[in-house]
Amino acid sequence: MKKLLFIPLLMLPSIIFSQARLILNNNGYINIENNAYLVIDNGAANAVTLTGTGGNILSENENDLVKWNIGNNTGNHIVPFTNTNGVKVPVEINITAAGNAAGYLLFSTYRTANMNTPWPTGVTNMCSPVIGGDASLFVIDRFWRVDPSAYTTKPGSTMSFGYDFTNEAGGANTINEANLQAQRFNPTTGSGVNTCPFPAPPPGPGGHWEGLLFGTVNTVTDRVTSAVVASADLFKDWILVDNSTPLPVSLLNFDVTCENSLSTLNWSTASEINNDFFVIEKSNDAINFFPIGTIQGNGNSNVVMNYSFIDNTPNFNTAYYKLKQVDFNGNFEYFDIVASNCSSESNFIVNQIILNDNAFQFIVATSENEKLNIFLYDYRGRLISTETKMVTKGINQIELNNLQLSNSIYMLNIVGEKNHYSTKVFKQ
Repeated sequence: MKKLLFIPLLMLPSIIFSQARLILNNNGYINIENNAYLVIDNGAANAVTLTGTGGNILSENENDLVKWNIGNNTGNHIVPFTNTNGVKVPVEINITAAGNAAGYLLFSTYRTANMNTPWPTGVTNMCSPVIGGDASLFVIDRFWRVDPSAYTTKPGSTMSFGYDFTNEAGGANTINEANLQAQRFNPTTGSGVNTCPFPAPPPGPGGHWEGLLFGTVNTVTDRVTSAVVASADLFKDWILVDNSTPLPVSLLNFDVTCENSLSTLNWSTASEINNDFFVIEKSNDAINFFPIGTIQGNGNSNVVMNYSFIDNTPNFNTAYYKLKQVDFNGNFEYFDIVASNCSSESNFIVNQIILNDNAFQFIVATSENEKLNIFLYDYRGRLISTETKMVTKGINQIELNNLQLSNSIYMLNIVGEKNHYSTKVFKQ
């Protein structure tokens, strides 16, 4: 028998389905929708029994619930949740210290957006002392609800949570799977304000994610297991968080714009820890990168810091940039690649002018081949040097030699077949 039981509760939005014992065999499915309840009116651990290849309960909303009347029973109770990708994300609670007979547990789970929204009812923020700030990008994109209700004495237990790392830990998230542990939201303390005031939330109602972590990750089975949860620690809302040291820099944005025909890179940080400096790297093929500049970091900061860097070499084809952040101890991390092409703004640029005693060097960046007549005059208008150069599309380095120049003001004049350029040059 391939599917022993399938109950389309989405068709029964106002009905509570009650079953003393539920047996799921060979991937049988129960789909709970429209705020429906599936009631297990049997507190024994085997009231939900999985045989063959097991079974699946699809929730995907905090109010699509499994209500298990566990009472004062003990033993390993498994709720075989599965997500919409068909990946099993079960919750197990092995009750080792019984609660009172009138109590029951409400179970549900649902996937969130990349910033872990929407939050469950009663969760007021994503501030975590484990991360030292907003934890939204450091947790699996899923909430788990294990709600002890009608308990005067809540059960003590060892819990485990299944997760789908492939589908629910990507995007902008920064998660090292090997560091995953379970974390609970404590609604009885904290400010309830999503401004992440650390090292500790101020007193008052509203709740916060406590620094208390639970369990050990198994990256082969995709489970956080052995989470020993005392009676006093059993609150309803749970996440799986990367327990590692916070990243040195929390980057808000990194983008590139064209200004005066040059690429200008802009980025902002929300916070910085031991941030020594940034390195800007460039590539013409998005594969081979080379450094083109550094910008000093701000060390430690918990306010928004804005940075900018201008690439003085024009790009007539697409150029690629990436940002490297370096700690004081030499550790570093890279951020996403951005691309720029400023060729539509200008097709003839002269920059990086260097004038010394005997030579005059500069760069001509152009979008087409052209013959240039180059003239250098002194401040009285007397011609010092003249040369004719052929330039080709791209970057061209021009050098005038044997000039024997003194400290003064000079005028560079470039006359091409299609372009003209002039500027004053100072030699000191």
